Amino acid sequence: MRLMTKPILNSGRVWFQPPNRFRREVKGNSPSLTVSDGRELWIYYPNFKSAERYSLGKRSPIDSLIAAINSALNLENVENTFHVTGTKIDSGYELELTPRTASMKRVFQKMTLRLNSNLQAERTDMLQPNGDRMVTSYSNQTRAPLPPSTFKFTPPPATDITTPLGQ
Repeated sequence: MRLMTKPILNSGRVWFQPPNRFRREVKGNSPSLTVSDGRELWIYYPNFKSAERYSLGKRSPIDSLIAAINSALNLENVENTFHVTGTKIDSGYELELTPRTASMKRVFQKMTLRLNSNLQAERTDMLQPNGDRMVTSYSNQTRAPLPPSTFKFTPPPATDITTPLGQ
């Protein structure tokens, strides 16, 4: 966040399966779990025993964010969603993705995606409209098949579940 003198650092794991499934586990003082099977998105906060549930594909504001993430990570038809410029760098390639649509421009101004020579994501740098940046570094990538259960979430008992967008 641009108002902070020291960035917030978290570690975790990310799984992605084209075209629209992902899982993100954040560790540390503020752990969270974000899971999408392409139809629903769950964000779970274990410290608070709370979860947010979003239905996807119903023209909600979260759809633009999910579409942007999926398009950037998948790179399939990326030029339909973003203006793309690319540069060859020593260790691979760097792509700058600028959103084409107004709905995505409300989510972020630009995303820089660094790919290694095997065309695997090494780093993403997302600049948000308010000036905040979210930088993610990736390591230990694999292209092994993932079981469908990776992208399913069932809230633990006694979890407070909300639907912030009312869907």
